[in-house]
Amino acid sequence: MALEDLGREWDREIRACVQQVGAQRARLWSFEVKLLINRANVREAWFQAVSNSSWANLGYLVAADIQESAMKELRLLSASYGIGLIRLDINDPNESEVLIPARERGDIDWDACNRLAQENSDFQNIVSWVRQFHQTDNALVGDWDVPGN
Repeated sequence: MALEDLGREWDREIRACVQQVGAQRARLWSFEVKLLINRANVREAWFQAVSNSSWANLGYLVAADIQESAMKELRLLSASYGIGLIRLDINDPNESEVLIPARERGDIDWDACNRLAQENSDFQNIVSWVRQFHQTDNALVGDWDVPGN
C-alpha cells in the first residue's frame, strides 16, 4: 500500500481549506506483487489483485517477470476491472515501468477497509497512519516501509 500526498506542494492555506471542506488530500494505492505472471497464473494473480485492492483509489498488479503470452489477457482484464500493471525492475525499482495504467476510483471503499482492518492488524495500522496523516498534515507518520511486507 502507498499513500500519495496530493497537497505536499500546496500552500498552507490551501491545505487547511481542503481539510475543512473534506476534499481528497491523498490517494491510496494497493499493490499485489508477484515474481512471475504467465499464462498459467495470470487469472489467479489478477483476481488476487482485484480482491486485495477493491478498497483503494488505485490498484496495481506488479511483477518482475511478465511473460508476453499473458499480456493479451492482462489487457482484457484491465479494461474490465481497472487494475493496472507494473513491470518491476528488481535491480533498480526506480526504473520500473507502468505497462497498463490503473483506472482511478474517486472514493475509498470504507466498508471494505473496515472488513480488512478487522481481519488484518497490519492493515489496521496502515489505516491508523492514514488517519494520522490527515490529522497532522505529515506524510512521514508511521513506518510505511515495513521490512518483509
